[in-house]
Amino acid sequence: MRIPGIRHGLWILLGVVGTLAASPAHDFGRPGPGGADFAATERTRAFGPLVEWGAPDEIPCLRAVRPFFTYAKDERGCETLDLLWPLGHIRRWQDETYWRFFTALYFGPRPTDPPSQYRFWILPLLAMGRNGEGENYGAVFPLGGRIENFFGRDRIEFALFPLYWHSELNDLRTDHWFWPMISRTTGNDLERFRVFPFYGYSEKKGVGESRFILWPFWTSARYDKPGNKGDGWLLFPIYGHSKTESGESWMVLPPFFRHSEGRSGTENTFLWPIYQTVNSKAMNKRYVWPLYGRRTTAQEDRRFWLWPFIWNRQNTYPGEKVSHVRVFPVFASESHQFMKKGASVASERYVSLWPLGSYERTRQDDTRLRIPDLWPFRDTAPIERNLSPIWTLYSHQRTARGYQSELLWGLARWGCATNGEAARSVFPLASWGHDTTNDKSRDVELLKGLFGYHRDEAGKHWRLLYFIKWKTRQAP
Repeated sequence: MRIPGIRHGLWILLGVVGTLAASPAHDFGRPGPGGADFAATERTRAFGPLVEWGAPDEIPCLRAVRPFFTYAKDERGCETLDLLWPLGHIRRWQDETYWRFFTALYFGPRPTDPPSQYRFWILPLLAMGRNGEGENYGAVFPLGGRIENFFGRDRIEFALFPLYWHSELNDLRTDHWFWPMISRTTGNDLERFRVFPFYGYSEKKGVGESRFILWPFWTSARYDKPGNKGDGWLLFPIYGHSKTESGESWMVLPPFFRHSEGRSGTENTFLWPIYQTVNSKAMNKRYVWPLYGRRTTAQEDRRFWLWPFIWNRQNTYPGEKVSHVRVFPVFASESHQFMKKGASVASERYVSLWPLGSYERTRQDDTRLRIPDLWPFRDTAPIERNLSPIWTLYSHQRTARGYQSELLWGLARWGCATNGEAARSVFPLASWGHDTTNDKSRDVELLKGLFGYHRDEAGKHWRLLYFIKWKTRQAP
Protein backbone atom coordinates (compact mmCIF):
# COMPACT_ATOMS: atom_id res chain seq x y z
CA MET A 1 0.00 0.00 0.00
CA ARG A 2 1.08 3.59 -0.55
CA ILE A 3 1.98 5.93 2.34
CA PRO A 4 0.63 9.34 1.25
CA GLY A 5 0.23 10.52 4.86
CA ILE A 6 3.95 10.55 5.55
CA ARG A 7 4.84 12.03 2.19
CA HIS A 8 2.23 14.79 2.28
CA GLY A 9 2.88 15.59 5.93
CA LEU A 10 6.55 16.17 5.29
CA TRP A 11 5.85 18.43 2.33
CA ILE A 12 3.31 20.40 4.40
CA LEU A 13 6.16 21.04 6.83
CA LEU A 14 8.30 22.15 3.90
CA GLY A 15 5.56 24.57 2.85
CA VAL A 16 5.41 26.07 6.34
CA VAL A 17 9.18 26.52 6.26
CA GLY A 18 8.93 28.25 2.88
CA THR A 19 6.19 30.58 4.15
CA LEU A 20 8.23 31.62 7.17
CA ALA A 21 11.30 32.18 5.02
CA ALA A 22 9.30 34.39 2.65
CA SER A 23 8.79 37.07 5.31
CA PRO A 24 10.48 40.47 4.88
CA ALA A 25 14.26 40.36 4.86
CA HIS A 26 16.25 41.40 7.90
CA ASP A 27 19.94 40.98 8.64
CA PHE A 28 20.95 41.25 12.27
CA GLY A 29 24.46 42.60 12.00
CA ARG A 30 24.69 42.80 8.21
CA PRO A 31 27.61 44.67 6.61
CA GLY A 32 25.52 46.47 4.03
CA PRO A 33 22.18 48.26 3.71
CA GLY A 34 18.93 46.86 2.40
CA GLY A 35 19.30 43.29 3.66
CA ALA A 36 21.54 42.33 0.74
CA ASP A 37 25.05 40.90 1.00
CA PHE A 38 27.91 41.54 -1.41
CA ALA A 39 26.52 38.91 -3.80
CA ALA A 40 23.25 40.90 -4.08
CA THR A 41 21.16 38.13 -2.51
CA GLU A 42 18.49 38.91 0.07
CA ARG A 43 18.85 36.84 3.24
CA THR A 44 17.94 36.89 6.91
CA ARG A 45 20.50 35.93 9.55
CA ALA A 46 20.07 35.77 13.31
CA PHE A 47 21.57 34.04 16.35
CA GLY A 48 24.96 33.67 14.70
CA PRO A 49 24.98 30.68 12.33
CA LEU A 50 21.67 29.21 13.57
CA VAL A 51 19.05 31.13 11.53
CA GLU A 52 19.49 31.94 7.85
CA TRP A 53 17.17 32.15 4.86
CA GLY A 54 17.05 33.82 1.49
CA ALA A 55 14.37 35.66 -0.44
CA PRO A 56 11.56 33.45 -1.89
CA ASP A 57 12.65 33.96 -5.51
CA GLU A 58 16.39 33.64 -4.82
CA ILE A 59 18.20 30.89 -6.76
CA PRO A 60 20.14 29.14 -5.32
CA CYS A 61 18.19 29.45 -2.08
CA LEU A 62 19.11 28.36 1.45
CA ARG A 63 16.86 28.58 4.53
CA ALA A 64 17.90 27.11 7.85
CA VAL A 65 17.15 26.92 11.55
CA ARG A 66 20.16 24.86 12.55
CA PRO A 67 20.34 22.15 13.78
CA PHE A 68 16.60 21.48 13.32
CA PHE A 69 16.25 21.87 9.56
CA THR A 70 17.78 23.32 6.41
CA TYR A 71 16.03 23.82 3.08
CA ALA A 72 17.90 24.39 -0.20
CA LYS A 73 16.93 24.81 -3.84
CA ASP A 74 19.51 24.89 -6.63
CA GLU A 75 19.57 26.16 -10.21
CA ARG A 76 18.17 22.85 -11.53
CA GLY A 77 15.08 23.17 -9.33
CA CYS A 78 16.21 20.33 -7.02
CA GLU A 79 14.83 20.87 -3.49
CA THR A 80 16.33 19.31 -0.35
CA LEU A 81 15.15 19.44 3.25
CA ASP A 82 17.28 18.14 6.13
CA LEU A 83 15.60 17.40 9.47
CA LEU A 84 17.93 17.01 12.44
CA TRP A 85 20.56 15.92 9.91
CA PRO A 86 21.78 13.21 9.55
CA LEU A 87 18.60 11.66 10.96
CA GLY A 88 16.20 12.92 8.27
CA HIS A 89 16.51 14.03 4.64
CA ILE A 90 14.00 14.83 1.85
CA ARG A 91 14.82 15.46 -1.82
CA ARG A 92 12.44 16.38 -4.63
CA TRP A 93 13.44 16.93 -8.27
CA GLN A 94 11.48 16.63 -11.51
CA ASP A 95 8.50 15.06 -9.71
CA GLU A 96 10.77 12.45 -8.12
CA THR A 97 10.56 12.28 -4.33
CA TYR A 98 12.99 10.64 -1.94
CA TRP A 99 12.99 10.82 1.84
CA ARG A 100 14.81 9.11 4.68
CA PHE A 101 14.37 9.20 8.45
CA PHE A 102 16.48 6.88 10.58
CA THR A 103 16.30 3.60 8.58
CA ALA A 104 12.96 4.36 6.86
CA LEU A 105 13.31 5.24 3.16
CA TYR A 106 10.82 6.25 0.47
CA PHE A 107 11.42 6.51 -3.28
CA GLY A 108 8.63 8.18 -5.23
CA PRO A 109 7.82 8.10 -8.93
CA ARG A 110 10.43 9.11 -11.49
CA PRO A 111 9.51 11.16 -14.58
CA THR A 112 9.80 8.09 -16.82
CA ASP A 113 7.79 5.82 -14.51
CA PRO A 114 4.05 5.47 -13.96
CA PRO A 115 2.76 7.70 -11.14
CA SER A 116 1.79 4.67 -9.10
CA GLN A 117 5.33 3.31 -8.76
CA TYR A 118 7.04 3.69 -5.37
CA ARG A 119 9.27 1.95 -2.83
CA PHE A 120 9.12 2.13 0.97
CA TRP A 121 11.65 0.40 3.21
CA ILE A 122 12.28 0.17 6.94
CA LEU A 123 15.69 -1.46 6.94
CA PRO A 124 16.36 -4.22 7.68
CA LEU A 125 12.85 -5.42 8.55
CA LEU A 126 10.25 -4.25 6.00
CA ALA A 127 10.09 -3.53 2.27
CA MET A 128 7.04 -2.71 0.16
CA GLY A 129 6.15 -0.94 -3.05
CA ARG A 130 4.54 -1.04 -6.49
CA ASN A 131 6.36 -1.68 -9.78
CA GLY A 132 5.89 -0.11 -13.21
CA GLU A 133 3.23 -2.68 -14.15
CA GLY A 134 1.09 -1.68 -11.16
CA GLU A 135 1.89 -4.84 -9.17
CA ASN A 136 2.20 -4.53 -5.40
CA TYR A 137 5.01 -6.32 -3.58
CA GLY A 138 6.25 -6.57 -0.01
CA ALA A 139 8.51 -8.49 2.31
CA VAL A 140 9.13 -8.91 6.04
CA PHE A 141 12.68 -9.94 6.83
CA PRO A 142 13.59 -12.74 7.52
CA LEU A 143 10.14 -14.35 7.18
CA GLY A 144 9.59 -13.91 3.45
CA GLY A 145 8.19 -11.91 0.57
CA ARG A 146 9.23 -10.20 -2.67
CA ILE A 147 11.39 -7.09 -3.25
CA GLU A 148 12.14 -5.38 -6.56
CA ASN A 149 15.14 -3.24 -7.56
CA PHE A 150 17.14 -4.11 -4.46
CA PHE A 151 20.75 -5.10 -3.80
CA GLY A 152 21.66 -4.90 -7.49
CA ARG A 153 18.86 -7.30 -8.53
CA ASP A 154 15.65 -6.71 -10.49
CA ARG A 155 13.67 -9.01 -8.19
CA ILE A 156 14.31 -10.96 -4.98
CA GLU A 157 11.95 -13.52 -3.43
CA PHE A 158 12.75 -15.29 -0.17
CA ALA A 159 11.28 -17.47 2.56
CA LEU A 160 12.83 -17.91 6.01
CA PHE A 161 16.10 -16.32 4.90
CA PRO A 162 18.77 -17.76 4.65
CA LEU A 163 16.96 -21.06 4.04
CA TYR A 164 15.78 -20.02 0.54
CA TRP A 165 15.88 -16.99 -1.71
CA HIS A 166 15.54 -16.39 -5.44
CA SER A 167 16.94 -13.47 -7.44
CA GLU A 168 16.56 -12.20 -11.02
CA LEU A 169 18.82 -9.87 -13.00
CA ASN A 170 17.97 -9.38 -16.68
CA ASP A 171 17.90 -12.96 -18.03
CA LEU A 172 19.72 -14.52 -15.06
CA ARG A 173 17.78 -16.61 -12.53
CA THR A 174 19.44 -17.72 -9.29
CA ASP A 175 18.10 -19.98 -6.53
CA HIS A 176 19.85 -20.17 -3.13
CA TRP A 177 19.34 -22.79 -0.45
CA PHE A 178 20.96 -22.40 2.96
CA TRP A 179 22.73 -19.31 1.66
CA PRO A 180 25.64 -19.02 0.96
CA MET A 181 26.11 -22.78 0.64
CA ILE A 182 23.93 -24.02 -2.26
CA SER A 183 22.98 -22.01 -5.35
CA ARG A 184 22.15 -22.50 -9.03
CA THR A 185 22.10 -19.82 -11.75
CA THR A 186 20.79 -20.14 -15.33
CA GLY A 187 20.14 -17.82 -18.25
CA ASN A 188 21.95 -15.60 -20.77
CA ASP A 189 24.11 -18.56 -21.98
CA LEU A 190 25.31 -18.99 -18.38
CA GLU A 191 25.02 -21.95 -16.03
CA ARG A 192 26.40 -21.90 -12.50
CA PHE A 193 26.11 -24.33 -9.59
CA ARG A 194 27.85 -24.57 -6.22
CA VAL A 195 27.74 -26.42 -2.91
CA PHE A 196 30.09 -24.08 -1.07
CA PRO A 197 32.87 -24.71 -0.15
CA PHE A 198 32.85 -28.32 -1.43
CA TYR A 199 32.24 -28.02 -5.17
CA GLY A 200 31.17 -25.47 -7.76
CA TYR A 201 31.32 -24.71 -11.47
CA SER A 202 30.41 -21.85 -13.79
CA GLU A 203 30.17 -22.03 -17.59
CA LYS A 204 29.29 -19.32 -20.11
CA LYS A 205 28.99 -20.08 -23.79
CA GLY A 206 31.83 -18.55 -25.80
CA VAL A 207 33.64 -17.29 -22.69
CA GLY A 208 34.80 -20.33 -20.76
CA GLU A 209 34.39 -22.47 -17.68
CA SER A 210 35.68 -22.44 -14.08
CA ARG A 211 35.45 -24.98 -11.25
CA PHE A 212 36.49 -25.32 -7.61
CA ILE A 213 36.82 -28.27 -5.22
CA LEU A 214 37.14 -27.56 -1.50
CA TRP A 215 37.56 -23.85 -2.18
CA PRO A 216 40.09 -22.25 -2.08
CA PHE A 217 42.37 -25.31 -2.28
CA TRP A 218 41.65 -26.32 -5.90
CA THR A 219 40.37 -24.12 -8.73
CA SER A 220 40.62 -24.52 -12.50
CA ALA A 221 39.51 -22.56 -15.55
CA ARG A 222 39.14 -22.88 -19.32
CA TYR A 223 39.09 -19.79 -21.56
CA ASP A 224 37.23 -19.93 -24.88
CA LYS A 225 37.37 -16.32 -26.11
CA PRO A 226 39.06 -16.04 -29.53
CA GLY A 227 42.55 -14.63 -29.10
CA ASN A 228 42.67 -15.65 -25.44
CA LYS A 229 41.98 -19.38 -25.49
CA GLY A 230 43.71 -21.49 -22.89
CA ASP A 231 43.41 -22.93 -19.38
CA GLY A 232 44.75 -22.63 -15.87
CA TRP A 233 44.68 -24.20 -12.42
CA LEU A 234 45.60 -23.37 -8.81
CA LEU A 235 46.50 -25.69 -5.92
CA PHE A 236 46.33 -23.37 -2.91
CA PRO A 237 48.66 -22.50 -1.21
CA ILE A 238 51.35 -24.38 -3.20
CA TYR A 239 51.40 -23.65 -6.94
CA GLY A 240 49.35 -22.37 -9.85
CA HIS A 241 49.76 -22.01 -13.61
CA SER A 242 47.74 -20.58 -16.50
CA LYS A 243 48.47 -20.31 -20.21
CA THR A 244 46.44 -18.59 -22.91
CA GLU A 245 47.07 -17.26 -26.40
CA SER A 246 47.80 -13.84 -24.93
CA GLY A 247 50.18 -14.84 -22.11
CA GLU A 248 51.34 -17.20 -19.37
CA SER A 249 51.41 -16.96 -15.53
CA TRP A 250 53.15 -18.92 -12.77
CA MET A 251 52.28 -18.74 -9.04
CA VAL A 252 54.28 -20.09 -6.10
CA LEU A 253 52.74 -19.99 -2.62
CA PRO A 254 49.84 -17.98 -4.07
CA PRO A 255 49.08 -15.14 -3.74
CA PHE A 256 52.59 -14.22 -2.49
CA PHE A 257 54.69 -14.95 -5.61
CA ARG A 258 53.56 -14.51 -9.21
CA HIS A 259 55.16 -13.93 -12.60
CA SER A 260 53.16 -13.22 -15.77
CA GLU A 261 54.32 -12.43 -19.30
CA GLY A 262 52.51 -11.95 -22.55
CA ARG A 263 51.91 -9.75 -25.57
CA SER A 264 51.04 -6.71 -23.43
CA GLY A 265 54.06 -6.95 -21.07
CA THR A 266 55.18 -8.54 -17.81
CA GLU A 267 53.88 -8.58 -14.24
CA ASN A 268 55.65 -9.66 -11.04
CA THR A 269 54.54 -10.04 -7.43
CA PHE A 270 56.89 -10.87 -4.56
CA LEU A 271 55.58 -11.29 -1.02
CA TRP A 272 52.17 -9.91 -2.03
CA PRO A 273 51.11 -7.21 -1.47
CA ILE A 274 54.53 -5.76 -0.59
CA TYR A 275 56.31 -5.74 -3.98
CA GLN A 276 54.38 -5.54 -7.25
CA THR A 277 55.51 -4.50 -10.74
CA VAL A 278 53.75 -4.20 -14.10
CA ASN A 279 55.48 -3.24 -17.36
CA SER A 280 53.07 -3.12 -20.28
CA LYS A 281 51.89 -0.92 -23.12
CA ALA A 282 48.92 0.28 -21.09
CA MET A 283 50.49 0.60 -17.61
CA ASN A 284 53.72 0.85 -15.66
CA LYS A 285 53.46 0.03 -11.97
CA ARG A 286 55.92 -0.41 -9.11
CA TYR A 287 54.77 -0.85 -5.49
CA VAL A 288 56.83 -1.33 -2.35
CA TRP A 289 53.76 -1.41 -0.15
CA PRO A 290 53.03 0.41 2.11
CA LEU A 291 56.15 2.59 1.81
CA TYR A 292 55.97 3.77 -1.81
CA GLY A 293 54.14 3.07 -5.03
CA ARG A 294 53.69 4.52 -8.51
CA ARG A 295 51.33 3.61 -11.34
CA THR A 296 51.26 5.41 -14.68
CA THR A 297 48.98 5.15 -17.69
CA ALA A 298 48.42 7.38 -20.71
CA GLN A 299 46.04 9.60 -18.68
CA GLU A 300 47.12 9.12 -15.06
CA ASP A 301 50.19 9.27 -12.84
CA ARG A 302 49.40 8.02 -9.32
CA ARG A 303 51.82 7.75 -6.38
CA PHE A 304 51.61 7.01 -2.66
CA TRP A 305 53.91 7.16 0.34
CA LEU A 306 53.05 5.39 3.62
CA TRP A 307 49.71 4.19 2.17
CA PRO A 308 46.99 5.30 2.75
CA PHE A 309 48.17 8.57 4.29
CA ILE A 310 50.17 10.33 1.55
CA TRP A 311 49.30 10.19 -2.11
CA ASN A 312 49.48 12.22 -5.30
CA ARG A 313 47.46 11.82 -8.49
CA GLN A 314 47.73 13.69 -11.78
CA ASN A 315 45.27 13.20 -14.64
CA THR A 316 45.39 14.56 -18.16
CA TYR A 317 42.16 14.83 -20.13
CA PRO A 318 41.32 16.61 -23.39
CA GLY A 319 41.33 20.30 -22.44
CA GLU A 320 42.01 19.73 -18.72
CA LYS A 321 44.81 18.81 -16.30
CA VAL A 322 43.94 17.75 -12.74
CA SER A 323 46.29 17.36 -9.77
CA HIS A 324 45.46 15.94 -6.31
CA VAL A 325 47.76 15.83 -3.29
CA ARG A 326 46.65 14.53 0.11
CA VAL A 327 48.33 13.94 3.45
CA PHE A 328 45.36 12.42 5.22
CA PRO A 329 43.72 13.94 7.13
CA VAL A 330 45.74 17.11 7.72
CA PHE A 331 46.40 18.41 4.16
CA ALA A 332 44.65 18.30 0.80
CA SER A 333 45.30 20.15 -2.43
CA GLU A 334 43.36 19.98 -5.69
CA SER A 335 43.98 22.00 -8.86
CA HIS A 336 42.38 22.05 -12.31
CA GLN A 337 43.95 23.68 -15.35
CA PHE A 338 41.68 24.21 -18.34
CA MET A 339 43.60 24.17 -21.61
CA LYS A 340 42.89 25.50 -25.08
CA LYS A 341 45.33 24.76 -27.89
CA GLY A 342 47.91 23.72 -25.31
CA ALA A 343 47.73 26.95 -23.30
CA SER A 344 46.08 27.42 -19.90
CA VAL A 345 42.94 29.59 -20.14
CA ALA A 346 41.53 29.14 -16.60
CA SER A 347 42.23 27.29 -13.37
CA GLU A 348 40.61 26.13 -10.14
CA ARG A 349 42.30 25.59 -6.78
CA TYR A 350 41.38 24.06 -3.44
CA VAL A 351 43.64 23.76 -0.37
CA SER A 352 42.71 22.41 3.06
CA LEU A 353 44.87 22.42 6.20
CA TRP A 354 42.66 20.37 8.50
CA PRO A 355 41.23 21.39 10.89
CA LEU A 356 42.62 24.94 10.69
CA GLY A 357 40.95 26.06 7.48
CA SER A 358 40.40 25.78 3.73
CA TYR A 359 40.83 27.99 0.64
CA GLU A 360 39.04 27.67 -2.68
CA ARG A 361 39.28 29.53 -6.01
CA THR A 362 36.82 28.75 -8.81
CA ARG A 363 37.22 28.89 -12.55
CA GLN A 364 35.52 32.32 -12.49
CA ASP A 365 38.13 33.60 -9.96
CA ASP A 366 35.65 33.57 -7.07
CA THR A 367 37.52 32.82 -3.83
CA ARG A 368 36.57 31.61 -0.35
CA LEU A 369 38.63 31.31 2.82
CA ARG A 370 37.16 29.50 5.83
CA ILE A 371 38.68 29.19 9.33
CA PRO A 372 38.41 26.63 10.85
CA ASP A 373 37.12 23.85 8.60
CA LEU A 374 36.45 20.69 10.59
CA TRP A 375 35.34 18.49 7.68
CA PRO A 376 38.38 16.90 5.95
CA PHE A 377 36.67 16.53 2.54
CA ARG A 378 35.62 19.03 -0.11
CA ASP A 379 32.09 20.20 -0.89
CA THR A 380 29.99 17.60 0.93
CA ALA A 381 26.54 19.14 0.42
CA PRO A 382 24.84 18.13 3.72
CA ILE A 383 27.89 19.31 5.68
CA GLU A 384 27.84 22.66 3.86
CA ARG A 385 24.13 23.15 4.60
CA ASN A 386 24.00 21.99 8.21
CA LEU A 387 27.36 22.07 9.97
CA SER A 388 29.97 24.25 8.26
CA PRO A 389 28.30 27.57 9.21
CA ILE A 390 28.28 26.49 12.87
CA TRP A 391 32.00 25.83 13.24
CA THR A 392 33.27 28.57 10.89
CA LEU A 393 34.63 31.44 13.01
CA TYR A 394 36.09 33.51 10.15
CA SER A 395 35.25 33.57 6.46
CA HIS A 396 36.28 35.70 3.50
CA GLN A 397 34.61 35.58 0.08
CA ARG A 398 35.38 37.44 -3.12
CA THR A 399 33.30 37.38 -6.31
CA ALA A 400 32.84 39.57 -9.35
CA ARG A 401 30.49 41.71 -7.20
CA GLY A 402 33.07 42.42 -4.47
CA TYR A 403 34.37 40.94 -1.23
CA GLN A 404 33.04 40.30 2.26
CA SER A 405 34.61 39.06 5.52
CA GLU A 406 32.90 37.80 8.68
CA LEU A 407 34.26 37.11 12.14
CA LEU A 408 32.51 35.18 14.93
CA TRP A 409 29.38 34.28 12.91
CA GLY A 410 28.85 37.85 11.67
CA LEU A 411 29.39 39.75 14.91
CA ALA A 412 32.00 41.68 12.94
CA ARG A 413 31.66 42.14 9.18
CA TRP A 414 33.33 44.23 6.54
CA GLY A 415 33.12 44.27 2.79
CA CYS A 416 33.13 46.32 -0.38
CA ALA A 417 31.19 45.90 -3.61
CA THR A 418 32.68 46.62 -7.02
CA ASN A 419 30.23 49.52 -7.41
CA GLY A 420 32.07 51.27 -4.55
CA GLU A 421 29.69 50.57 -1.63
CA ALA A 422 31.78 49.69 1.44
CA ALA A 423 30.36 48.73 4.83
CA ARG A 424 31.48 47.67 8.31
CA SER A 425 29.55 46.45 11.35
CA VAL A 426 30.15 45.31 14.91
CA PHE A 427 26.89 43.78 16.11
CA PRO A 428 24.98 45.20 17.93
CA LEU A 429 27.04 48.28 18.65
CA ALA A 430 27.57 50.02 15.34
CA SER A 431 27.58 49.82 11.57
CA TRP A 432 28.98 52.32 9.13
CA GLY A 433 29.58 52.58 5.42
CA HIS A 434 30.42 54.87 2.56
CA ASP A 435 30.65 55.07 -1.19
CA THR A 436 34.31 54.90 -2.23
CA THR A 437 33.46 56.71 -5.47
CA ASN A 438 31.76 59.63 -3.65
CA ASP A 439 33.40 61.27 -0.63
CA LYS A 440 30.11 62.93 0.34
CA SER A 441 28.33 59.62 0.99
CA ARG A 442 28.37 58.32 4.59
CA ASP A 443 26.13 56.06 6.72
CA VAL A 444 26.39 55.44 10.48
CA GLU A 445 24.09 53.47 12.82
CA LEU A 446 24.51 52.92 16.55
CA LEU A 447 22.72 50.19 18.51
CA LYS A 448 20.89 48.93 15.41
CA GLY A 449 19.31 52.27 14.57
CA LEU A 450 18.88 53.89 17.98
CA PHE A 451 21.01 56.64 16.48
CA GLY A 452 21.48 57.09 12.75
CA TYR A 453 23.37 59.42 10.44
CA HIS A 454 23.36 59.64 6.64
CA ARG A 455 25.15 62.11 4.40
CA ASP A 456 24.69 62.53 0.67
CA GLU A 457 24.60 65.27 -1.98
CA ALA A 458 21.37 66.71 -0.53
CA GLY A 459 22.71 67.14 3.00
CA LYS A 460 22.88 65.37 6.35
CA HIS A 461 20.07 63.16 7.69
CA TRP A 462 19.79 62.35 11.42
CA ARG A 463 17.74 59.80 13.35
CA LEU A 464 17.27 59.40 17.11
CA LEU A 465 15.29 56.73 18.95
CA TYR A 466 14.41 55.10 15.61
CA PHE A 467 11.63 57.57 14.67
CA ILE A 468 12.86 61.11 15.48
CA LYS A 469 14.33 62.38 12.23
CA TRP A 470 15.64 65.70 10.99
CA LYS A 471 17.80 67.02 8.19
CA THR A 472 20.53 69.63 7.93
CA ARG A 473 22.13 70.97 4.81
CA GLN A 474 25.83 70.86 4.14
CA ALA A 475 27.83 74.03 3.75
CA PRO A 476 28.45 74.83 0.08
